Amino acid sequence: MTQGQPRKRLDRRRELLRLGAERDGIFTASAARVAGIPSSLLAYHARKGFIERIGREVYRVADFPPGPNEALISAGVAFGDDAVISHESALKLYGVSDVSPSQVHVTVPRSRRYLNARGNGVKVHTATRPFSRGEVVQYMGFSATSLARSIVDSARAHTAPEQIILAVTEGLRRGLVTTRQLERAFDGAPERVRRFVQDGSQDLSP
Repeated sequence: MTQGQPRKRLDRRRELLRLGAERDGIFTASAARVAGIPSSLLAYHARKGFIERIGREVYRVADFPPGPNEALISAGVAFGDDAVISHESALKLYGVSDVSPSQVHVTVPRSRRYLNARGNGVKVHTATRPFSRGEVVQYMGFSATSLARSIVDSARAHTAPEQIILAVTEGLRRGLVTTRQLERAFDGAPERVRRFVQDGSQDLSP
């Protein structure tokens, strides 16, 4: 082994640390390849325990402990920058209901509607209309729908009515959303969906 090889390997470890630092230690194989780190080196570092494979083409630097949002970050990076964590997965982030989704819900633009879920545990939705200003919130390492959009998307997807009403009530009570934001989000939705705003608001009445 030449003297330059250990230095080059160390430089690439540093590059992986840099990539991971952007998203709680999580990065994609494609991002590593862009940075000049081929799949063979990823396999090497995985064998040595420096990185861990946590999904298809998704890795985490072992120095970063698994965080509570690892599944969301992993899904977000796997599906690209235009993917948004949504529906019950986003709703759970706000802690305003008791939803416990069995899958990570991701919404992508309608132009990517033929995209297949990459691995188990992910449900892919397509946006019937583009996200408007204020409907997407940036978290550490991923994007998620706003509380108002999360509630309406979950309601349209037939989340249990009591969970939607609870989310509306708690969101309003804790100041995480306003009635106007909810009404705007529910505009154009079926009557059964729009009724949740009224029912949730009534639960705040003395």
